[in-house]
Amino acid sequence: MRQVKLNDIRIDGGTQGRVVIDQQHVYHMVEMMKEGYEFDPIDTNFDGVTYWLVDGFHRYHAYKLMGIKDVTIKYVPGTQAEAVIRSYGVNARHGLPRSYEDKKKVVEEALANPDLKDKSNYEIAKICVVSQPFVAGVRDPEKKKKQKEAKEKSIKKKAQELTAQETTNPISSEKPTVRENTDLNVGVGPDEDELKANELALQADMDIMYKMLEADDALAVAHEEIKRLNLAYAQLDVRFKGLMNERNQAVKMVKELQKQIDKSKAKK
Repeated sequence: MRQVKLNDIRIDGGTQGRVVIDQQHVYHMVEMMKEGYEFDPIDTNFDGVTYWLVDGFHRYHAYKLMGIKDVTIKYVPGTQAEAVIRSYGVNARHGLPRSYEDKKKVVEEALANPDLKDKSNYEIAKICVVSQPFVAGVRDPEKKKKQKEAKEKSIKKKAQELTAQETTNPISSEKPTVRENTDLNVGVGPDEDELKANELALQADMDIMYKMLEADDALAVAHEEIKRLNLAYAQLDVRFKGLMNERNQAVKMVKELQKQIDKSKAKK
């Protein structure tokens, strides 16, 4: 990192990945800076003479409005052309989320970039940080239309299967229940069939959710969050099963104790 003059940073090198600058977001940043908040350094490519802004256009304009002359930046050695390619993937995981139009814009520019003319959809997707089907759809809109129709058909079919399953097996939509063992007066958890039914219902719901998310790349961020929550659920599920095993062992011990008590009473 180093400190440079704000006016020495070029913003006209084709590295702006968004369709438009969000002025409300710029004003919000200005207010935050007035309250003492410090933003991360903006990111640039340095070709030995010029600093090409890659990531931080909203921060740049906020600094301008604040009248700030010197700023701290991050930089990597690189040409303007390399800065353009780097800019295709910025704001995918931080900053103001990209809109569908923003992502479509960078993919279109990447596909038209002569330095990337031999790149596959997969490679373009990695550079722009979008899904491969999204790139394929931008490259071939007709193919995108067919993909959407196929996914909608798949989701509809899955929903019909779920409806039929709930009709024939109502337990799949119920929460696990706890029954009372009146002889021992201890709680008995859901049996294996109930657990399996609930597990299948949950998996079916998640399958539908993932298909819906994959049908619209604009939900990629939500998709990542759901994967994180899914992992947390899996960890809780393991703990739940562990507790169920502990409960079963406890029930077994109580039964053995009850037998011993019954034998003692019989002897008396």
